[in-house]
Parts: sequence; structure tokens; C-alpha cells
Amino acid sequence: YFCWLLVGFNLFRSLEHIFAEDGGAESIAGIPLSSYSSEAANNVVSIFAQWGFSQLVLACILLFVVLKIRELIPLMLLIIALENILRVGIGFYKPLILSADPPGALSPLIGLVTLIFFFISIRENR
Repeated sequence: YFCWLLVGFNLFRSLEHIFAEDGGAESIAGIPLSSYSSEAANNVVSIFAQWGFSQLVLACILLFVVLKIRELIPLMLLIIALENILRVGIGFYKPLILSADPPGALSPLIGLVTLIFFFISIRENR
């Protein structure tokens, strides 16, 4: 059931990044697009949309795994956990200047919970 939650979460955030006018950059992440030149703001929105497409692909692969190849669920959980945890490391290396804490600040928590479910899943598969 946890995988279904991950599918829904990743589908929602991917579609938000792709279709929201600001890609969620200002309205969700707190990046002050209005203080940027229009070209710079458009570049940030484009990067968010491209990231959203990557999230959509990951969500669709997870959905396929849950429906058809359940043996790969531990691998998908590991990939999602690492993606969330390692993104935090990148944030320390190249920090964003934001007007408020974005929901993505929960990324390490999501990563750790997913990692716990990964360990549970490999234990159950023995």
C-alpha cells in the first residue's frame, strides 16, 4: 500500500511541475520568480517542468512495477529513497535561496521512510 501512496504523490507533484504556470517554483517551492528577469524565470519554470517529467516517468515505472512485476518493488523503493535522500545532499552543495521552506524540505523524511519500507520489503522477500 505504501507504493500506491508513492505513486499518487509522485503523480501529483510531477503534474504540478509540468502544468502549473510557475511549475510550482514560486507558488510551492518559494523561489522568488517575480524578482527575476522574465528570461531567468522562464528558465527556472522550464527546469521545473523537465524535472516534473522525470518524476512522471518514475511514477509510471513504479505503477507498472506494482501492477505487473511486484518482485521489483524493493528496487523501486531503493531508487525512490536514494533520490529523495541524495537530493538533500545536492541542496547542501548547491543551496537554493527561498522565501519560505518548501514542501520539498520533507524530502529527507520521505526518503528515510521509503528506505525503511525498502528494508522491510527485502526482509519479507527472503
